[in-house]
Amino acid sequence: MSNLKLLSSCETDYNNDLHNWGEIERQIKFLAEAGFTHTQWMQNWEGEYLYSKSEMLQARDVLRHYGICAHSIHASEGGKRTAIINGTKVFRNRYRFEDIRKDYTSANEYLRLAGVELLKNRIDLCTYIGASVMVLHMQLPYMLFEEKPEEKAAYYKQVAKSFDEVKEYAKAAGVRIALENLICTPQKYQDEQFDRMFDRYDSDFLGFAYDSGHGALMCREDHYHFLKKYNSRLYATHLQDNVSISDELLYQEDGDKADLEVLLHDKHWVPNVDGTLGQGILDWDLIAGYVAKAPLELPADFEVCLYGEDNSREDELNQLITCRRQAELFYQKVIKCKAE
Repeated sequence: MSNLKLLSSCETDYNNDLHNWGEIERQIKFLAEAGFTHTQWMQNWEGEYLYSKSEMLQARDVLRHYGICAHSIHASEGGKRTAIINGTKVFRNRYRFEDIRKDYTSANEYLRLAGVELLKNRIDLCTYIGASVMVLHMQLPYMLFEEKPEEKAAYYKQVAKSFDEVKEYAKAAGVRIALENLICTPQKYQDEQFDRMFDRYDSDFLGFAYDSGHGALMCREDHYHFLKKYNSRLYATHLQDNVSISDELLYQEDGDKADLEVLLHDKHWVPNVDGTLGQGILDWDLIAGYVAKAPLELPADFEVCLYGEDNSREDELNQLITCRRQAELFYQKVIKCKAE
């Protein structure tokens, strides 16, 4: 282990998701200064923005300039799921929303095709920056399914049309899509989603992205349920430490308030790999063991939120250095598990 080259990865928008290139480059520069070797390109992870070819070249060249390797990106499913309604922030995931103009799950065929175009745009971004995995959300309008059971078949029919159209494009580019486990969506609906999708599509095209913080919130009996069940398809991670949430808050009658509590509890803390950070409930030895068994290109990606105290850049960089050290410790745990 003493001669092992230590690898580490943190997402590009650890500090903000601002879309001006000055801020994007600053964060990548800080990742390099903190000692990270890899990143997941996270900018524009939601919304309907299409990258131009020149921007893809710019992303490639900025990463190259700072010596950071991008082995994954976070694609957008189209639209934004958070909104302010009557002065309150809500997470719109229980029903369909036709104000989303690019949505690969949409019942509107034009909007669905626009969503397919958005996915192909992100596959192109992968090609330009050298990423082989594209993480993707697939929000489930589960209350619609409960109220109108016939809508479930219609929903999955549209999803299948979109993935059928994307599959060969992704394979030709050497890019695999990894569906992420979600927040604000009950576990049973996600189990059904992953089972349906993985039964239909082979592992050369479609896999799983494990968000540890989301698992801590939504998997009530076992925070590692998805990590264990879909380990053979694990191609990407969003590793973050987190708390969980009480049943009282999660299952309250007002669904919007419950979703807001889930969002507030999604902490994105630096993984407490060696137990020195004093926060988080997740077992990083267990997670490392499952990552070691998975067909995942190392290093595993951390997904954290870091803000310098009083907007101090020095403090922000110091937090990044702490994060990088934890990422290296996690990498060492994974390598040790692989050797056992």
